[in-house]
Amino acid sequence: MDDALPTLPQVPIFPLPHGALLPGELLPLHIFEPRYRRMLEVVRGGDRLLGIATLLGACSAGDPPVADVIGVGRLVKDRQNKDGTSDIVLHGLARGEILSEVTDAGPAEPFRRAQVMLVPHGAAHATAMYRARRELLHGLAGRYPGGGLQYDVTAGFDAGALADRIASALDLHPDERVAMLQALDVDARCAHLLQLLDTPDHRKRLAEIIPSLGAFGLAPAPETQT
Repeated sequence: MDDALPTLPQVPIFPLPHGALLPGELLPLHIFEPRYRRMLEVVRGGDRLLGIATLLGACSAGDPPVADVIGVGRLVKDRQNKDGTSDIVLHGLARGEILSEVTDAGPAEPFRRAQVMLVPHGAAHATAMYRARRELLHGLAGRYPGGGLQYDVTAGFDAGALADRIASALDLHPDERVAMLQALDVDARCAHLLQLLDTPDHRKRLAEIIPSLGAFGLAPAPETQT
């Protein structure tokens, strides 16, 4: 996403119970309801962007409330089935904050749309980002099985982006994924990730994905490599 143009005039939104799409994540979906088939037609014919919104109440008639923070993704895989349903994959691009919902779309568009302000990575002050990066990297090192995690606290990456990248690779409970998505504050997001990594299964998964995080300057120490 272009940080210079953070506002999207209108984005179709797909409300889901426990719905969450983290930046960098791939989310497969099966689209079958008629209104969402129509939504998908509009997405295909436009910029292929779709917002995944978290329902705040039970599914019901009308438009139940959704969380203000949504995941904005791009349609990257799209299979249309003979029965009219579709199997798609979204690639998470950014968090977005709903500024307002469009209420006059008319019956031709029975799905929901919203004006969305994108939340770019790297927006924090350099000093605050350094502190967040230091706390996150120290926390990851302390939770890395067997120790021996190499990292560079002076590297210029965004701590929130690293937290999202790791969280998207974990087998999280839906409520945990929603909590990560809703954490606009980078410090809160990193703290939540470190809390998740106190779980043995998540720490094991962390060790498995560390070799894929070279772009963030993370690597197993030579004596721990296999």
